[in-house]
Order: sequence, then structure tokens, then C-alpha cells
Amino acid sequence: MRFIKGLFRAIIIVIALVVAIPVLGLGYGFLTTQAPQPLARNAPTTEQQTISDQLTVQIPGYKRPQESTYLTYPEWAIVYAAREYAGFVRDNNPSGFPYFAYIGRFWQDYAAMIRASSAYPFNFQNHLMLMVIGISHTVEHVIQSVYENTIGRITSLFGFPTPPDQFLAAAAQDYAAFLDQVPWYQFDYAGKRAGLWASDNGGELIRPWERKLGFGLSFSIKQTYANMIKSGLSATSDPALLDIHVWANGPVAQAISGEPDTTMERNFGPGGAVFVTKRYQVFTDMIPRLIDRGVTFTQIGGNDLILVTVLSDGEVVVPDGSVQVFSYALPTDPGTFRTGLTASVPQLHTVIPDLINTGARLEHVYDY
Repeated sequence: MRFIKGLFRAIIIVIALVVAIPVLGLGYGFLTTQAPQPLARNAPTTEQQTISDQLTVQIPGYKRPQESTYLTYPEWAIVYAAREYAGFVRDNNPSGFPYFAYIGRFWQDYAAMIRASSAYPFNFQNHLMLMVIGISHTVEHVIQSVYENTIGRITSLFGFPTPPDQFLAAAAQDYAAFLDQVPWYQFDYAGKRAGLWASDNGGELIRPWERKLGFGLSFSIKQTYANMIKSGLSATSDPALLDIHVWANGPVAQAISGEPDTTMERNFGPGGAVFVTKRYQVFTDMIPRLIDRGVTFTQIGGNDLILVTVLSDGEVVVPDGSVQVFSYALPTDPGTFRTGLTASVPQLHTVIPDLINTGARLEHVYDY
């Protein structure tokens, strides 16, 4: 009975902690963010509305939920955290990484996106997924911060960097690049664990073995968790939509010629054309090329508003056709700002060049 009571108490504590993380996280997020101003939008013409309704019915997956352009962003915030971690540990001791700043940043981003999407229907699937990854992100960063600032900091006194450190820094780079197009749970953690164990010790003893044991265990746990997520998704969820449908105008056929995984779907003549292409980073990278080729946009994913982020060396000048949703300095690089803007899709061909011309660098267009 004592064992059962202890087990029950432990389960209650774990559940309480799991519930407390998003409650405290979102509480912090809402206290430290503000509601963005809405972007005035031009109503579509009668002809455009008729075409849009027809496309929504005739093309499966043409119209994506409008709120998803915002609720996709916190997922990418975790990608950016991985990217910035990889950039930091390339030249620095991992113990110096601001783990808790990135925990807070996720919940601020999530709160900001809840505010930005409040006018749209509540998307249970998106919010459930964000709760799960937010809790995972928080737990992982707390554990890693404690570990790196105790055991990791002590072993670094005996030699840093060692070959295992260099392997882990390269693995972090691989992981960050992988996340640009593929979900995290598809990453080959087991392969990285094998590579870590195969790395040379470089004549050192304490630090290499601490890295191999500590991060070997971490890779094993992540691989097990990833396998569980993959199994759960295959049993309970539809496959993710990997394509995006774009209603564009101008020399569309000529502009998309040669773009990989991109095909024409409908051509309306003077009314424009619809093409389909891959989502995520490849689509973001394609948009400036299409704009340079004279393409303008009517709808992306069946919507006329979309979230865009840029990086810059200071605060950006918000161009016509957009409103600022958030702006903050990167925790690892206070001289660089990430700014999110809601942009009018029909004005995207001027919004993005205006941002670039003032020194901003296009980071991502959040394709629902």
C-alpha cells in the first residue's frame, strides 16, 4: 500500500507540473505581450469571391484555416530556437546558452499568436499540438540548462572543446537545417547517438565521456519519444498537407517554370491562375523570385492575410499593406531583431520588397 500511495502521489505531482507549465507560461506570455492592431483588408470583388468559392469546392486542400498562419508561428519559434542554439554552440560553451530566455520566448510567441488569431474560430488541433510541444520545449530546456550549468560546466574545466563537443555542435546544425522542411520527430537521433559514440576522445578523458554518456542518453530518450509521436500520429491524425495552393496574377506559367515541385492547376486568363507547390521554407524562398518575375498574389491557401517574419539590425519600418504583430531582439544576438507582420496577400508583392529595401531579411512566410 505504501508503494501504491507513493506511486499515486508521484503521478499527481507529474500531472500538476504538466498542467502548471502552460498555465504559468501563457500567464507570463499574456503579461508581456500586447494585442496587435488589425489590418484593414479590401473586400474581394464579386468575381473574385465567386472564383474563390469555386476553388474551395473543386480543389481539395485549397483553403486552409486563416488562424493557422498565426498558430503555425510558435512551431517555427522552436525551429528558430534550435537554429540559434546551433549558431551559439558552434563557437561557445553550451552552458552559456540562454535556455530560460527561449522558454519564455516560446510562451510569449504563443500568447501573441492567440491574441492575433482571436477573431477566428478556435482551432483545437493546432492548440493541442502547441501545448504538447510547448511543454516538451520547456522541460527539455530546463533539464539541459540545469545539466549544462552543473555537470557540463564542471567537465568543461578539464578541456573544451573536445571532438564530441564538435560532433554535437555539427549535429545541432544538422538538426536546425532538418527542421526547415521536416517535422522534428523524423530526425535520426539514433544515428547521431552512434556517431557521437564513434567520435574520438581527442586525448581527453573526462569531458568526452561525459558528453557521450549524457547526450547519448538524451538522443536515446528523444528517439523513443519521436517513435511514440510517429506511432500516435499515424493512428490518430490525417497526414500533414505538404502542398500549398496559390492564386496568382501576371506571367504565372513563365514564372513557375523550372521551380521544383511546382505545377499549374487552373488558368483563368485575365483573372489569374492557380499553381500548387511545396509548403514551408521552399515556398518562402520562392516568393521573392516570383515577385521579381512580375507575379502578384490574390490568395495563398485560400486566404488574403498572411503572417511574415523578417530579421533586421534594428526596428523595421512597417510598409503599407501590413501591420506589426511583434518585434523582439534575439536572446543570443541582441543586435538582431525578429519582427512579425500581418501582410495583405494582394499587397505582398510590394510589402516584401519594401521590407528588403530597408535592410530587412525575409525569414518566413507562414503558409497555414
